[in-house]
Amino acid sequence: MIIKTVALGNKNEAFIENKFSDKTNIIFSNENNRGKTLVMQGILHSIGYDSIFPTGFIAKNYFFYSEIIINDKTFEFLRKGNSIIVLNNEDSILFNSITEFKYYFDKEIIKLPEIVKDGQLKKVDLSLLYELFFLGQDKRNTSNLISKGQNNKVDFLNMIYSIVGVKEAIIDSSEIENLKNQKNNLKIEIKNEQKKISILKRNPDLAVQISSTGNIEEYKKQALELKDLNNKITEIKKKRNREENRKIKLESLFFELNSLNRNLNEGKVRCADCGSKQIIFTNEDFDFDVSNDFVRQKILNSIKENIQIKKEIIREFNISIESEQENIINLLANIKEPEAKNYILFEDDINNSTDIDKKVRDLEYKLEEIENQISSNTTRATTNISMKSDTKKRILDSMKEYYEYLGENGRLEFDDVFTKVGETYSGSETQEYYFCKLLAINNILNHDYPIIIDSFREGELSTSKEEKMITQYKKLEKQVILTSTLKKEEYNSNKYFLIDGINVIDYSNIPDSKLLSENYLSDFKEILNKFNLQ
Repeated sequence: MIIKTVALGNKNEAFIENKFSDKTNIIFSNENNRGKTLVMQGILHSIGYDSIFPTGFIAKNYFFYSEIIINDKTFEFLRKGNSIIVLNNEDSILFNSITEFKYYFDKEIIKLPEIVKDGQLKKVDLSLLYELFFLGQDKRNTSNLISKGQNNKVDFLNMIYSIVGVKEAIIDSSEIENLKNQKNNLKIEIKNEQKKISILKRNPDLAVQISSTGNIEEYKKQALELKDLNNKITEIKKKRNREENRKIKLESLFFELNSLNRNLNEGKVRCADCGSKQIIFTNEDFDFDVSNDFVRQKILNSIKENIQIKKEIIREFNISIESEQENIINLLANIKEPEAKNYILFEDDINNSTDIDKKVRDLEYKLEEIENQISSNTTRATTNISMKSDTKKRILDSMKEYYEYLGENGRLEFDDVFTKVGETYSGSETQEYYFCKLLAINNILNHDYPIIIDSFREGELSTSKEEKMITQYKKLEKQVILTSTLKKEEYNSNKYFLIDGINVIDYSNIPDSKLLSENYLSDFKEILNKFNLQ
């Protein structure tokens, strides 16, 4: 992934940055509030990150654009609100939510890691993925994620484990326990049935009652499990129905635009007030002139793609519902009525115990297969634990190496990828921690994402440590984008211009808190025109 251009703006003001190189870049200024954070957050925001913008900046009023090369393909992204348009080889696709965009991202751009979340295997959120390589300036928290959303640090670690090849096994422990109980109950039932057959042969008129009542606490546990499974199905159905409704609306919209296509060709559509034949399609964030046939076809293709994505999402929900229903069936199969059951005499139907014996053998064979599967999953889970432990150790060892490289007198100790809650770092220690963490993860995963850090020397980082960090960034031989605010004497000495192998971008001439201006409007409108926006 290589960032080529980032831009943000609206019809009144804009800014474009296209001077990035594919090596180490440093955006700097001699004062704060020159727009560096807007640019850095804007890059990730354009591709689905839940960005943290400076106070007073109302992101929903602006378009965010980026041109990014990913796996040697050029993609252009345009976001406004939670809607994103992707332009790839002149094909544009509109997504009405970050979730829809995530499915496209996974399918067409980069395969997303999968983690176990809420008992299900799910693709990671984009904001979680981007924290592998992006560090914003605000709300830094060494003990947790910066942009948490629905995720936590356990999810972050599981994402790393997924990338290195750990395959999570979703084992329903209650189901396995129920299978074991079912086997034991079956043996008891067979023994009782054989006893009953013997009695029937001696006395055909004798009715035998056999109580299959289990411990009442066990039934309470099963009831709670059944309720939990039903709640899961209800929630999944709600999500599926929402997606179904959206799909129906998209199909209706597709039909309407197709009808509009015919009506426009026949000259039947015009504004009753002004007589204009110009028709605007909007999704609340973007406006398109669909009276233009070329634009309208692009929108129709985008809607078709969205309908297909909705179908895939609905199919995944249906699979989840079927899985939970299967769990219910298995649970119910193991539940016995608390009261004793009257067994109907069936001497005429049973001559001997051969049928029961055969049934026992078949069921025991099936249960043996299940036990083998349980054993296999247990072995795999043990392997997973080992792989996770080894991966974390490698990351921590790499972090320690980077920290020792920065200086011998440091007091930080890396016992985990995240620090303990309440543990505070002073001065430049926070930045040193993040430096070690991001580069260690980069080395262990060997990922192809850039390293993007806003305010990379925060906390009065010493000049010697800053120079050592820059040296390591250059050694990565990949795109790195950093920002920095220089002191007056540093700026006057042309500090970064004297370092070989880096690309420097000076924002010092930008007025205080005035990154956006009319100077870029013409070029910014040309960018928007590529997306056929009104």
